[in-house]
Amino acid sequence: MTTSITGPAVVPIAFESRSALRRAEGALVVGALAAVALAAVELFATTTPDEGHFHYLGDYLLTASGIPYMLALLVLLTSLRTLQGRRDGRTGYIGSAIASVGAVVLTGIFGYGLIAATSSSLGPTYVLAALATVVGVIVFAVGSWRAGLLPRWLLVAWPVAWILGSALPFPGPWPLLLAALYVVMAVVLPRRAHFQ
Repeated sequence: MTTSITGPAVVPIAFESRSALRRAEGALVVGALAAVALAAVELFATTTPDEGHFHYLGDYLLTASGIPYMLALLVLLTSLRTLQGRRDGRTGYIGSAIASVGAVVLTGIFGYGLIAATSSSLGPTYVLAALATVVGVIVFAVGSWRAGLLPRWLLVAWPVAWILGSALPFPGPWPLLLAALYVVMAVVLPRRAHFQ
């Protein structure tokens, strides 16, 4: 009776990492495009001020652009955790969980806004969810510091770009800063990802 101990333990790890890299690259592209769209809408489209029913096409575009923005964050965080081999530890896990909860809630708010044609933030829910994404990205970056996958300067720049370019009320071209950071991350990540 012979038992074979060939490849299955090694092959899935490499495959999982390559798959995670493709997902991360896709999320970075989607996130960068959504950030550019968000900046364009904020700079050039007419929108309804504050909370109220939609009156302009810009209202729909602004709300719709938030959905891929948040989904890209969800995919990026889970992909980076895989690429880092979970070396980001409990801090990376907690940061990913906090940011993911905030992103899911914001995606729901954006979906509701499109269906109901309103920019209602459902009370303090929008602000709390946006803050959760900020706190989550910061905590995730701290956990990623020791993993060594991304350059440390990028881990410092990411939370700053996310704070200015995310769902918090900083109107203007700030999402372009996040788009640029995502492009840099998409270039750097494949060079630093190592597969067994």
